[in-house]
Amino acid sequence: MKMKSKILIAGFIILFFGCTNNDPAVPGESQGPTAGCTPQFPDKNITYNNYVKNVISRYCSTCHIGGNSAGPGNFTTYSGVAPYVDFFNVRVIQDGANMPQGNAPLPKSTRDSLNIWIRNCSPEK
Repeated sequence: MKMKSKILIAGFIILFFGCTNNDPAVPGESQGPTAGCTPQFPDKNITYNNYVKNVISRYCSTCHIGGNSAGPGNFTTYSGVAPYVDFFNVRVIQDGANMPQGNAPLPKSTRDSLNIWIRNCSPEK
């Protein structure tokens, strides 16, 4: 009987602490791109306006344009991208990331630059 109780308690602990909602289709659950952020590469000037906007326009905005588009969010503006920045690492930057869907991953140099932008607190300007 003791073993059964231990298994039930362990299962409850795993269930309670192991479940999270990381659905990128639900913006606003993260703290946003700059909350409590310290730039990791302050000498790198990669901003939304001078680099990221062009990458998103080329690779993302065909699906992420808002309204009845295939992807969540409207990535045509910084304020539309900002709620999703926390998901870029898994969905766009990492090797084996699944964005852009149906296409090859972004070039490594582009993914590295996006990573620097995010690690620098995702500045707009």
